Amino acid sequence: MADEKVAREQAEKEFDNWCDVTGIDRETANMNDEDLKGFEDGKKRLIDACVIGLLVFDDGNIEYTISSRSPENFAGVTLKIGQPNGKLFRAMDGMKETESFKKLNCVMSAMTGKDNGFFDKIHATDYKLLQAIAGFFLSI
Repeated sequence: MADEKVAREQAEKEFDNWCDVTGIDRETANMNDEDLKGFEDGKKRLIDACVIGLLVFDDGNIEYTISSRSPENFAGVTLKIGQPNGKLFRAMDGMKETESFKKLNCVMSAMTGKDNGFFDKIHATDYKLLQAIAGFFLSI
């Protein structure tokens, strides 16, 4: 892993605080296996990104800087992600159950203000991190 910018213990505390402020349930005892795996995978992605300085928890908000793995015009772009709101859920209105990635892109667009095409062009690791944030928001 790249050089630590934030100590892992501090990143874990910031993640816990972000969950608490945002209303994301961190209690894993009642999660089924699939939900538990999703929670733990998402938590690891966010904490790892915080440790290397790509993600900053700011109380209930997140700033995420697209990694250098993404194309030149995307790498280094900082996305500001605020508190979840109804716009996230409305973004999926009218979509078919089979359009899961289209729905996901619409949710990520609602949470970042970027157009849907933006997410088609970023590296998979950046996409998966944003997908994790969207998953946490949709779990509320």
